[in-house]
Parts: sequence; structure tokens; C-alpha cells
Amino acid sequence: MSKTHRPPRFNQTGWLIKAMTIPAVIVLVTAFQVSPAAAPALTPQAATLPPAANLVSVNVIPLPTNTPEPTATRVLPTAVLIPTDPPAPRPTATPPPTPTLAFARPISAPVSAPASDGARRAAAAPILMYHYISDPPPGSDKYRLALSVTPAHFDAQMSYLKQAGYRTITLYALYDYLTQGKPLPEKSIILTFDDGYMDAFTLAMPILQKHGFVGTFFILTGPADRGGAGGYLTWEQIRAMTAAGMDIELHSREHYDLRNRSNDFLVNQTAGGKEAIEAHIARPVRWFAYPSGRHDAAVERVLASAGFWGAATTMPGRNHTTSALFEIPRIRIGSAFTLDAFIKTVEGR
Repeated sequence: MSKTHRPPRFNQTGWLIKAMTIPAVIVLVTAFQVSPAAAPALTPQAATLPPAANLVSVNVIPLPTNTPEPTATRVLPTAVLIPTDPPAPRPTATPPPTPTLAFARPISAPVSAPASDGARRAAAAPILMYHYISDPPPGSDKYRLALSVTPAHFDAQMSYLKQAGYRTITLYALYDYLTQGKPLPEKSIILTFDDGYMDAFTLAMPILQKHGFVGTFFILTGPADRGGAGGYLTWEQIRAMTAAGMDIELHSREHYDLRNRSNDFLVNQTAGGKEAIEAHIARPVRWFAYPSGRHDAAVERVLASAGFWGAATTMPGRNHTTSALFEIPRIRIGSAFTLDAFIKTVEGR
């Protein structure tokens, strides 16, 4: 006889056990979850960032607060300069020490200019403006030709100045006279050199040293940052010139026309270049020469706020006053000058 197939019995006990284990698992999982209230709170580390008092224009980058990460591997940004065009790399190499010079201002000199005694003064000391002190290479354009003074002509000009009793001074001495009445040497003259070409180191400086003269060199810091590419001075040469007694000042970073520019652009080209020079030569920079002489009221305002005491133009003239320190005139010397023409120009004939 065949067995009859019966349906399986309903096992009440088994189903009851299974039903009881479901909430138990839920309870166990919930018990091991971390309550938000028990989780450690994230510390807002952005609040402890160092002050950005030394930056002219800054933008503090906030740190994320929603996702924790290991403190040991987190890189905390502090502050960055607002991006400008072109970028302004900050020098990082520590410059070698340079000797203290008798005429040089200490690096601890105040950012603001020394207080004037209030008197209005004028000085007629000629300020000569040079560019290239070298023979123009073949195929030079009209600008290179016009701005070039050959080493032989430059040596002859310096010989005349020495024989005629001229004494070279810096813009600092002129400033001290105009604002505080400190006397100037008789027959004072200021020799300035724009752009910072390499021949300033290889040719101009040896001739100046030969005659016991000092020159003021307005340099571009961008080419120096690029290793002197394009025939410009390197930072090593600039430091050597400082150690030799030459005065290094700023001509901007990249020789742009500074008129009608944004504040950030002007800060980059002026304060940025000033900081670069000071970092490399450990001397204060207080004087500026406008690229191609172009400037406006905004440029003068930024220069004053950045700690400059005055600026040289390309406007012809030889008279300097207390009220026009940011519009200092100069006398351009170029290839067209014979020695006789040079003498008449310097003497104001």
C-alpha cells in the first residue's frame, strides 16, 4: 500500500524563535552605532591661523568642517595673495649676508618716510638717466641704438665729472636735504641706470668704481627671478653690486605701463618687486622709477602706501622740490651725446 503524502506541519515553535530574533538583531546593530552627540566635535582650525598683517591684499582659505581627516596629514593653508596678472613668485632662497655699507640704510629702517621738518626746499642737483652701457649689437633697433652709451664714451663722461669736482650722491641724500635740510656736497650729481641690464654689472660698475662714484640702479625683478634671461642682471650680480656700494632700487617687476591698472596689479608690480629685492640684498628699497615714465595718481598712491619715499620720471629737468618727490625729473643721456654736449647738459648751459 502506498504512503499518503501529507503536508508539513506548521512548526509554531520554530517560527516563534525566528520572529523573536529579528528585533534582537536590530537592537544589537543600533547599540553599536555612534550617536552624533557622542562623536567628537571638529575644531575650527581656521580660527587659529596666523594673522596676515604683512600681506597687502589677502584671501584666507576656509577649512572644511563637515568631513574629519587625520590631523597629522592635513596641510593647513594660511593666506594667499589675491591672484594678479602676471603671477608674482616670492623668493625662497636665503640670500648670503652682505657687508654693511656706510651710506646704506639699515634694513630696520621705518616703512614710513622720516618726518619732514615742514620747510619747503628746492635743489638743482642733476640726475642723469642711463640705460645700456655697451656697444649695440649688429641689427639693433632704433631704441637700442638711442639708449646705448658705449663704455668708452661713458668713461670719458665720468672722467669729466671727476675732474670738474662733482660728487655722486644717492636719492636718500637728496631726500634728507629736501625734507630735513641736511647739507649736500658741492656739485652733487645722481647717476641712475634703468632696467637692470647685465652691462650694469660687467661694464658700468667697473667704470664707476674706477672714478670713485656710486650709481643708483633701478632694476626689473622679473628677469632676475628668471636667472637674468634676456641679458639682464642675476640676483647674484645684484648682491655683488650692493656689496660694492651701489644703490639698488625698483623699476617694477616686468616693465608694464602702469596707468589705468587695478590696485592688485599695481601692488604686484610695486610692493611685490620691492619685497623681492629686499629679500635678496637685505637692504630697504625706497625709490621707484616709472617704466617708460608712465604713471598716474593711482600709481603714486600705491607707491606711498607700500613704503616708497619717491619716484623718478623721464620728464626732463634738474630742479627738485619737497612737494614733488613722486615726480622727480631726470636728464636722459643716450648715444647722441658728444662729450661737449654732455658737458653743456650737465652744467645747464
